[in-house]
Amino acid sequence: MNSQGNVLIFILIAFAVVLLIPPVIITIFPPAKYLFALIMVFMVFSTVRAYLGDGIPTWIISGILIYFLVFKYLLVTSSLWVFQILLGVGFGSVIMWGVGTRFR
Repeated sequence: MNSQGNVLIFILIAFAVVLLIPPVIITIFPPAKYLFALIMVFMVFSTVRAYLGDGIPTWIISGILIYFLVFKYLLVTSSLWVFQILLGVGFGSVIMWGVGTRFR
């Protein structure tokens, strides 16, 4: 029996479950929608401001992105944001582990 294929299936199922967590939280606990929206607004604005600096284009592009990412597609954006955070923590921990084993 090929156990490596089973591990891949379990990983894909775990990713699907992680992507479903924010929509489930938002539907069960409605104030969580405002918390996710607030986090998304600050994230989008700070990212655009880091790329474009302070000015009118920052406000225009931030407004457009906030409208689409926060108000229209909040469930998709929040799922992808949680996935990005978990992926970043995973890669960060692998890098820290690698650096820690390098200096032993």
